[in-house]
Amino acid sequence: PNNHEISFTRFGAGANLARHVDEHHEEVKGRAGWSKPTRRSISWLVYLNEPDWSVQTDGGELRTYERKIASAYPVGSRNGDLQIGWLAPSKEDRKERPVFLDGRRGGTSGRCALYIDSDDGGRRVYLTKEFDSDPYLFLTSDFFVQNLLIQNHGLGRRFHYVEQPKSAMTAYFKSDPGEYVKDVAPIGGTLVMFDSVTLPHEVLATMERERWAASGWFHEAQQPIPGTQIIL
Repeated sequence: PNNHEISFTRFGAGANLARHVDEHHEEVKGRAGWSKPTRRSISWLVYLNEPDWSVQTDGGELRTYERKIASAYPVGSRNGDLQIGWLAPSKEDRKERPVFLDGRRGGTSGRCALYIDSDDGGRRVYLTKEFDSDPYLFLTSDFFVQNLLIQNHGLGRRFHYVEQPKSAMTAYFKSDPGEYVKDVAPIGGTLVMFDSVTLPHEVLATMERERWAASGWFHEAQQPIPGTQIIL
């Protein structure tokens, strides 16, 4: 039960959907993050438009923000901990490394730390000391994590969120230079599948025609509801 969602969507003329990711770490969602037994894992959609759809005259492309360099390690989640960021490659370390959020330090939800995989992938290498999810994960940006949370400034400069938390300052944040744009035309019959956690995407505005699709999310079990929480 609760292992799948499905919907039919219609975008009228001029409609769009701003950049986002389809799933977030439980701690980023506050107490509501622990309210369900599953979370989104794989996103999918099938376009239902006419085969003569033209992006030049009809618009409505799916714009994805992919990584320029393939990750050196599996992405998305690690033993239940969801990925929230990246360490970009550097001259000393050529690997693109996913950054995961341990939100249950000491068995308490809301007591957090960021980590990456060790070179052999067999253990966690923590980038930060413990911090509380509220307010640090709700009022933050790449700059904040780079300069205040990650103690090693050489590593800190490499950090970028998968998707920075939205705020009044979002429009002023610098873009992630490790991304590149890939557009998918909404031609009828096209199937698209991607990781719900790690691929930021948006829907560009349609022009005059309606844009139709069937879409959904395959779920995976999330971590058990913690016995202790320190967030409200």
